[in-house]
Amino acid sequence: MENNELNSVDQELAAMRKKFEDAVVETVLSESGAQTYIIKDGLDLKEYASLAKIILEANGDIAHDFNGRVVNESKTDHADFEYKSRWPLDGLAEIEI
Repeated sequence: MENNELNSVDQELAAMRKKFEDAVVETVLSESGAQTYIIKDGLDLKEYASLAKIILEANGDIAHDFNGRVVNESKTDHADFEYKSRWPLDGLAEIEI
């Protein structure tokens, strides 16, 4: 990938991150490490669940897979997403040796 393409991808990710952060009211972390994002009412929950997944996977900071959730501020609706860590050692405990 050329430098221009990398810059374009970085800029697109930065725009997604800003849009997402502007909508988030609160982030809740469960005991198992799953994240739930409370976002402002009136926004497309499926879109923001997709944004959460893209942003988290691009960051790659979380070393375990989990099912996350985006909930509207009124707590009347939600959308789920599946985060895949892509860490090289994730899942080894499940493999038979």
